Amino acid sequence: MTLSPYVAVYKSEGGGNILPTYIFLKTQPQVYEIYAPGIYLSTIGQWNISNDTLFFLAKYEYSKENNELDMYIPEDLTISSIPQQYLIRNDSLINITDYSTILLYKSSYKEVYKRYK
Repeated sequence: MTLSPYVAVYKSEGGGNILPTYIFLKTQPQVYEIYAPGIYLSTIGQWNISNDTLFFLAKYEYSKENNELDMYIPEDLTISSIPQQYLIRNDSLINITDYSTILLYKSSYKEVYKRYK
């Protein structure tokens, strides 16, 4: 583990036809990746921690479609363009991001990621 560039890997539950999503945190540099295999999408950016909250700022997204890899910068008013916040609780991350600026409503659903061992 000391030779690994990863701080931690977290995994959402998924369920039914929905595949889990993964969060990879790296230390050198402080980069994160959120990988959603079900939709062939990854978001990459910088992370910081303040008290008990983890902050993500997206820089790039890439997706695979028709066997081609597309990379782009998230546009304004997309889910990826909003700085994300995760509450750190024991071995879990709880998404507390307010998406109401683009969804036009406030959701009470908080996706939970558990540390993947």
